[in-house]
Amino acid sequence: MLIDFNLKEKFKELKKEGNPSAGLRAGKLPKDYFDLGVAFWLINPDEEEYTSEYLSKKFFHKERASNEELYKFAQKKLKEYKLEKLFYDVEMPLAEVLADMEIRGIKSKVQSLKSLDKDLGGQLQKLTKAIYKEAGKTFNINSPKQLGQILFQSLKIDITGVKKTRGGAISTDIGTLMTIQNRHPIVKYLLEYRELFKLQSTYVRPLQDLIDKDARVHTTYIQTGTSTGRLSSQNPNLQNIPTGSDWATKLRQTFISEKGYQLASFDYSQIELRVLASLSGDPKMIEAFNNDLDIHKLTAANVFNVPLEKVTPEMRRLAKTLNFGVVYGMGAIAFSKTSGLNFSEAKKFIEEYFNDFKKIKEWQEEIKSQARTHGYVTNLNGRRRWLLEATSTFRGEAAEAERAAINMPVQGLAADIIKMAMVKIAEEIKKRKWEDKVRMLLTIHDELIFEMSDDIIKEATKLIQRLMEGVYEIEVPIRVNVKIGKNWGDLN
Repeated sequence: MLIDFNLKEKFKELKKEGNPSAGLRAGKLPKDYFDLGVAFWLINPDEEEYTSEYLSKKFFHKERASNEELYKFAQKKLKEYKLEKLFYDVEMPLAEVLADMEIRGIKSKVQSLKSLDKDLGGQLQKLTKAIYKEAGKTFNINSPKQLGQILFQSLKIDITGVKKTRGGAISTDIGTLMTIQNRHPIVKYLLEYRELFKLQSTYVRPLQDLIDKDARVHTTYIQTGTSTGRLSSQNPNLQNIPTGSDWATKLRQTFISEKGYQLASFDYSQIELRVLASLSGDPKMIEAFNNDLDIHKLTAANVFNVPLEKVTPEMRRLAKTLNFGVVYGMGAIAFSKTSGLNFSEAKKFIEEYFNDFKKIKEWQEEIKSQARTHGYVTNLNGRRRWLLEATSTFRGEAAEAERAAINMPVQGLAADIIKMAMVKIAEEIKKRKWEDKVRMLLTIHDELIFEMSDDIIKEATKLIQRLMEGVYEIEVPIRVNVKIGKNWGDLN
């Protein structure tokens, strides 16, 4: 048995060297591999790090425990916490799937990135001039201190509802700008400037340096990077590529398929809300998903007490904001900031929501009680998160733990579902000998992106959609939306 840390990197090294014994596809079973970091992450997903040095000090109170000592301890805990199936059947085979994805990368056009960089630079210059004109002077737009002085001292913008930093200064973060956006013309220019500056400095310029000789960009996936089980991505973080605006679409259009291939996106539709409906057993939400109704429209109809056909776009927007907020245990204060409602309106909206979807509220209270009683919560697969702060006498600390408790069983199961799908799809691709025709490239939260050969794309998309929708059974149908295009922007 191979027992070590970060086996994914070892799989990559062996595969790049052309070693046929690399990974599970050589006929070895997941139980022949034991990634110590992943194991300890399952045992407690909130540790500061998952290195030999840290875990040795934490659990053995010495500088360096042997891999064998760590293995025996982790093996015992995985069995005690009923995490063996999740570890051996999901996380271990997933390590090789991720290794293949990282080696493969996604094709990107460096010339398109350079052109976009130039266009962004020109637009940023225009916005800078507009901001200086509104301010009546030049200043460092990227300096929070100087920006704060311009907004709240020179221009004397109303600070009602604006938060302050710990040092007592008035914040100039994106939340503040959104709050004051209708109070002075300068703010709309600042919001656009912030978006474009981040796009250029965080993505467009760094990506140009990360494209390899084959014109592909390779991200690194972190299995142990979140507390709920979701994968995270770094160097570059392709999971956080912006979406929604024209500029974000232009950035996504720089990611393309190889000649003779197309990109295909498979996106789990409202998976967290479907999981929430299933876990809570709420009859209205279950009925909506079973009948393929617009869940946000139905929610709005219930909360505003109007027929479905009378629901306005604004009503649906508020309902959508709260539907997804409920998954994260959102309270009236957070909903007020997100929705634009005042506190009393937000509070009333939430009360009406839980009056209509009573089972969701009952489930939330039950989960919070479990966190207080046991010190942890689990999802249906046994994935757990320790939340000892739920019993804290400090209300803020306890409330934060309760919000995490509400979120974990939902987001944790959604994370497991897409991971299980990735493993199943990889097995099916290997079985059909489609390795060079169907390439899994990216996992973006609830979405998978593939590069598929033109001659097989119809057959492959149907197969993958079926596998993803059938990999796990809950109380409502799991749906996957499929989009095909020559570049990532076409998949929006």
